[in-house]
Formats: sequence, C-alpha cells, structure tokens
Amino acid sequence: MALALLFAAGAPGSFWASPSNVSGVVWVLIGLAAIAFSLVLAKALKRFNGLVWALLLAGIGIGVYGAWRLGS
Repeated sequence: MALALLFAAGAPGSFWASPSNVSGVVWVLIGLAAIAFSLVLAKALKRFNGLVWALLLAGIGIGVYGAWRLGS
C-alpha cells in the first residue's frame, strides 16, 4: 500500500537518488509481473500445475527481495 501511495503522490527526488530504491522498485515490478503471468497461465491451462506454482513462488520471492531492497 505504501508503494502504491508513493507512486500515486509522486516520489521525491531523494527517493530516486538512491540506487537501492530504484533497483528495489524494478525488482518489485518484475515480481508482480511474474505473479500476474503465473495467474494468467493458470487460467489458460485451467489448473495449477508445477510450472504455474514455480512461477508464482518465483514472483513472490522476487517481490520480497525487491521490498527488502527498498527497506535497506
């Protein structure tokens, strides 16, 4: 929620000056894309198979890593 508010209100220049914040945002967005892709793939296949679970867990892991980068 805080990340959504940060983008909605516009991040201050000092936020974007930190390389860890920029990379954190990129990793979070990649994680969200992986999660969305896994859910679309599950809907297309009409079931959750091993590939979908692997993509979903990878997306969650990548998103958590990005959030960790934002917090550091």
